Amino acid sequence: MNLLIAQIALDRKWAPNRRFVEGELHGYDAVMNAKSLSIAAAKLGVHSTCVRLERGSSPKAWRHPQTGIDTSVEKAVLGAYEADGWRGYAGEGGLLLNLIKAMSFTEVAVRNRSTYVEALYAQNVSFDEDRFEVAQLLACLANADRKQVLGNFTRMASREPATYRIDGYDFTQRSSMLDYFPELEAWMFEALLDVAGIPLLHAIASRFAQNPYEYRRGWPDITMWRDSELRFVEVKAPGDRIHASQKQIVEVFAKPLALNFWLVAAEEI
Repeated sequence: MNLLIAQIALDRKWAPNRRFVEGELHGYDAVMNAKSLSIAAAKLGVHSTCVRLERGSSPKAWRHPQTGIDTSVEKAVLGAYEADGWRGYAGEGGLLLNLIKAMSFTEVAVRNRSTYVEALYAQNVSFDEDRFEVAQLLACLANADRKQVLGNFTRMASREPATYRIDGYDFTQRSSMLDYFPELEAWMFEALLDVAGIPLLHAIASRFAQNPYEYRRGWPDITMWRDSELRFVEVKAPGDRIHASQKQIVEVFAKPLALNFWLVAAEEI
């Protein structure tokens, strides 16, 4: 489909009022958006396509294709793919990076259940007890299994107040991973672990560890899978552009690791 879109978008003789049911394009603005998207995808060396959606009741809202409820463009696009058998998470790198965190510790300490993975990998933490060598974290990740991942998900997602003692002082942990990533669920961790596999997740984590704060940004909007296929999807609504951090993720992760990376233009029906 992306070849058809690129061909149509670059054809200057194309009639603005012509409609393509299969190609998901309609109208002059849609073609201009598809043209810029296909050019950007070609430069980055990634796939591209379009998804047609209904607009919502407010300027930035889009209608979820299955529920009919107003939502973000990213969740609406994921909903369109879910209707075709895909499953996943629309929240940039939230799922992937928290899975890496769950795999990097035999048991995530209660005081770190809401600590960002980049802080742990960069050793930017308050207590010496939480400073781990990257090699140690990666070694734990390489040997992670489903039981470890699901156990750490439970710990990271817990909102129960928990008291711990360090250096003779008592502290109470009240925050949770879900305070920052409220839509993460245990089945997502389990499914992504299965479809991605430990070798790929270890390769991603190894590159991430080289500059954790820089590489926490720019991850695609959607991480999704169907059967054994894993896909990373960056969604662009009309007028959006590719940011430098997103290009960096493509160059540092997608190309070297052969990630299945897509740019998807959301087009109004």
